Amino acid sequence: MGVNVRISSLLRKFTDGQELVEVPSNSPLECLHSVIEQFPKIKKWLYDNQGELRPQVWFFVNKERIYADDLNKPLNDGDELLILLAAGGG
Repeated sequence: MGVNVRISSLLRKFTDGQELVEVPSNSPLECLHSVIEQFPKIKKWLYDNQGELRPQVWFFVNKERIYADDLNKPLNDGDELLILLAAGGG
């Protein structure tokens, strides 16, 4: 099973500039772990020092936002997961 993981522009410097990474995963959380396995430097931008996902990391499956309690829900072959680092300012 293949899921396409789209990496937001702020995180691409940690994926060697790759915007799209295909991973053999069954859930958004498995996808996230696969991306971190391939690109370990991205982890510090996704997780805090306590190992919790940072609140500014957002996930979308097929352009629909999902939340933390959806990260273990199954994905279908060909689904797209977007990992977005939401940036704020003021």
